[in-house]
Amino acid sequence: MALARYPPGRGLRLNPLAAINDVKHSDEIRQILVEDFGFADLNAYRRWVDGERSRLVPTPELIEKLSPDRVDCRDFWRVCDELFSLDPVCNVAVDPSIGRLPHAIETRADANRMNLRFAKSFGITDFLEENAQKRLKVFEIGTGYGSIMNFIETHTNHEYTGVDVVPRVPGVIEATAEGLIPEAIVQREAGLHSYVISSNVFQHLSTRQRARYYEDARTLLTRGGLFIFNLCVDTGKPGNLRDASGNAWCDHYGQFTAIPRADIYGELAALFGVLYVTQRYDGVFNFVCQKRD
Repeated sequence: MALARYPPGRGLRLNPLAAINDVKHSDEIRQILVEDFGFADLNAYRRWVDGERSRLVPTPELIEKLSPDRVDCRDFWRVCDELFSLDPVCNVAVDPSIGRLPHAIETRADANRMNLRFAKSFGITDFLEENAQKRLKVFEIGTGYGSIMNFIETHTNHEYTGVDVVPRVPGVIEATAEGLIPEAIVQREAGLHSYVISSNVFQHLSTRQRARYYEDARTLLTRGGLFIFNLCVDTGKPGNLRDASGNAWCDHYGQFTAIPRADIYGELAALFGVLYVTQRYDGVFNFVCQKRD
């Protein structure tokens, strides 16, 4: 049984811009990043990551400042692209110990190579290749520079659709200001997709955004279709930023997003059958979920 869609203005509508007066746009976002945080460029941000980040305790005021629920998400990531070049797509400021390329990340092609390695490490591409000769529909949340899109086009016969807050390659759908799939697209594509995938994206979403994306993924999938995504899960290991109550937070360019705990399993199981869960050394988990009714 498909989940009921909420009519406009009801249910899980997030951060409606007409109703919230404190939504931040490009100029204010840039001011906060450059003047408040001192992130004038990628080198400045790297110095902060290396020197100050580990001592930070996120406060409610700091979390709220650039929360995905309090900014125009499209504007936030456009400003980050302007200030930090390739980093918003491939996270070179935090040097990975797994998936690292044997050379500097200097081009979009380099970023795609690193991101594809990440996706392959979780077996995302293996699932896409299982039915490579069939003509199946794939919907990706967060296209980036097109690493998975390029893989699908060159290794399968699948039809690709992608959405991103900043479409960086042609043909990608622009997300809403709230950072969501446009409702008209969800309705048009409902029940048509064999795969809904997302790699290295969900850690950037607020708790409310994630809940909406789980619902939309289920709506987009055909019966038996797979929802495959990854994000950080708080297992209690050191290394995550923690607030005064002990809650763990991801941080990217002054934007803080809550890291879910093990209760994410129950949240997903309410919508899908959870087939596989893979944990990486650094607390990143990959989930393979199936729409069963």
